[in-house]
Amino acid sequence: MIRINLMPAGPGAAGKPAKQFLLFMIIVLVAQGALLFYLQSEADAELAGVKKRNGDISNQIKELQKKTSAVAALEEEKAQLERQKSVLKGLDEGQSGPVKVLHALTQLLRKIEDPEEKLKVQNLGWNPDWDPKNLWIDGFKEDQRQLRLVGHARTNEDLAEFLHRLNSSKHFVNVELLVSQSVELPSVENVKFVQFTIEAIALYGPADVAKLASGALQPAKKRR
Repeated sequence: MIRINLMPAGPGAAGKPAKQFLLFMIIVLVAQGALLFYLQSEADAELAGVKKRNGDISNQIKELQKKTSAVAALEEEKAQLERQKSVLKGLDEGQSGPVKVLHALTQLLRKIEDPEEKLKVQNLGWNPDWDPKNLWIDGFKEDQRQLRLVGHARTNEDLAEFLHRLNSSKHFVNVELLVSQSVELPSVENVKFVQFTIEAIALYGPADVAKLASGALQPAKKRR
């Protein structure tokens, strides 16, 4: 025979599941709180690491900027010293240069006697047996490296030899023959001579070579 118990359950039976659910929720909340605390701690630690790396990078950039500024200052100081050196060198060359140019011109107009020297100048294309007495300078003018020579030669060959020697000298550049004409001299009758006018740039030393390369030193015609 089947029996059905219609009596209500005891007071403890209904409250037990509720207590279990409440305990479960408390455990879940505590676990979530612990997880959130852990995640927040990790995020804070990572943020602190990023800030530290940013700080280190900023310090490195500042150090590099200091070094770059120091290098730039040293480079500027070096450039100023080089400019001063160039100016002083130019002044020194300006004082001794005219003497060197006159000496170089004298060397071009001397008779070569030594056999070894004759061979040496022959390699430069000079005529080692040329007699410099066949050409003489009547006028010599130099102004700011612009050189003008006026004179006479016995023949065109003598003038050509002198021009070749000027062009092969390290002290003269941009050599140009402005005037070349046949004339008679009052002191010598019935003899024709070649009257000439030559312009060139005289180089006193390395400073003038640098100016010539940069275009700061030009022939008088171009400067006009």
